[in-house]
Amino acid sequence: MNSTSTESAIAEWTTILGESGVVVARVADFGVSTTGAKRSIPAVLRPQAREQVAAVLQVAQRWQVAIYPVSTGNNWGYGSANPVEDDCAILDLSGLDRISNFDPEMGVVTVEPGVTQGALREFLDRHEGNYLVPVTGAGPTCSILGNALDRGYGITPVTDHFAAVTKLEAILPDGSLYQTPLSELGGGEVDGLFKWGVGPYLDGLFSQGNFGVVVNMTIVLAPTPDTVTAFFFSTKDDAKLEALIPTVRAVLRALGGSVVAINLLNSQRMLSMMTPFPEDKAVNGILPAHEVESLANSHGVPAWSGVGAIYASKEVARAARGTLRRLLGPVTDRLVFINRRKVDAVRSIARLMPGRLAMRVKGMADTLSGALEIMHGTPNDVALALAYWRSGDLPGPGQAKNPARDGCGLIWFAPLVPIRGADVRRYIDMIERICPQYGVNPLITLTTVNDRCFDSTVPLLFDRSDADATARANDCYRALFEAGQKEGFLPYRLNIDAMGILNSGGSAFLRLASQLKAAVDPNSILAPGRYVPRIKRSEVL
Repeated sequence: MNSTSTESAIAEWTTILGESGVVVARVADFGVSTTGAKRSIPAVLRPQAREQVAAVLQVAQRWQVAIYPVSTGNNWGYGSANPVEDDCAILDLSGLDRISNFDPEMGVVTVEPGVTQGALREFLDRHEGNYLVPVTGAGPTCSILGNALDRGYGITPVTDHFAAVTKLEAILPDGSLYQTPLSELGGGEVDGLFKWGVGPYLDGLFSQGNFGVVVNMTIVLAPTPDTVTAFFFSTKDDAKLEALIPTVRAVLRALGGSVVAINLLNSQRMLSMMTPFPEDKAVNGILPAHEVESLANSHGVPAWSGVGAIYASKEVARAARGTLRRLLGPVTDRLVFINRRKVDAVRSIARLMPGRLAMRVKGMADTLSGALEIMHGTPNDVALALAYWRSGDLPGPGQAKNPARDGCGLIWFAPLVPIRGADVRRYIDMIERICPQYGVNPLITLTTVNDRCFDSTVPLLFDRSDADATARANDCYRALFEAGQKEGFLPYRLNIDAMGILNSGGSAFLRLASQLKAAVDPNSILAPGRYVPRIKRSEVL
């Protein structure tokens, strides 16, 4: 790409989108990232309709200027709004924010890229939609469509967000429209009710790929159950972990219809939600083991904490509580059940307590309330506070958290781990061995994605204003990946600086993916390097 081509493309894009739809000044602000990644971005393009998306891509093809689409750009910990490669114009799809085809009887709805978790919640509330939003801990300002395409997951009944996608429409790199066969044949309604359609399943190419710009998708929503009851359990003895892990699997198999996901968190991960990072107690950025133990004791934090939710009728929920007591009781020290009524009662009690104690109890109630709201399918930014533990400035009251804008340093390492006690122990030993070598505290969460596999999210938190700390955190990610590759713990999702990992010579996956990419995008105009490496056409023939 040369400057003349870029200038010519920008001139044509301005004709299509108007002056306000093409940003060339202060584009560096748009590319701020929690990972510390920096890219050269010639322009940010802001279409308002899918027809404009098609026209933008046609111009990009004509002038050979690469395009990188983002939904809202809030992909924190994975690169935010940055492209994989330099010199890509960002296609900011947040202006495509329409919600349509909501069927309150069938529980399906169609969303565009700019529809956020918060916007969908507001829409359902206005239209008396008795359904849960597929929320994540990323908060109300993040895209429903973008998270599904990156195969995000949550703990509400529809845990796998791409599994909930029944159909989609995408603009291909040449500007043409992709639809699934059932929709093309006139069966748009049934297409939105049945995921697989007819013929080869091609929708998957648009998930963690660079084969088209998805401009809308239809998703299945989980109906609001009669009751939502959170359960919290813990063990003070780290040695009980090997017995706890298969019990988690047993719970999911016994209560699969009502308990859909369970989180396990180590003591440092819990402390990150309860107390500011004690810089004065850290040694080279790391909390020594005795300081972690002291903090945990002072805050009543056990070695391992667990959380899940029961989604069921009153009768089924009562039986589920009994099953949880029977299964978890022998391997935990504590098991409690919490619902909105109990949280309100705690708040009422707090009002009767003296000052400091009242504040502590109210803070606990607020944290529980935030967790419950997420379980009820209502997004909030309670979990986002994690990103600010080591660096970043929390925004003022009423202002949305934005870890990239606010200076936070965060890289997610998110490997898959079998739900076996011995495997989990090997994995934890690996994290606890490697992270401190790079000045990163080992905060560990294990989230069940099914009854066989955890996804573990490890936030590599660092001071982004410190270039050395930023470099060490990125080195830590690479060291974790290399160790995980040897141990069998590989990530389900990659950040923009790690996508070259898939570029392994002689790979059958790489060869097929590259052949498909060359067929639909021979000039590598769309999101070059995103999961499918840029390869010359001659190399795949």
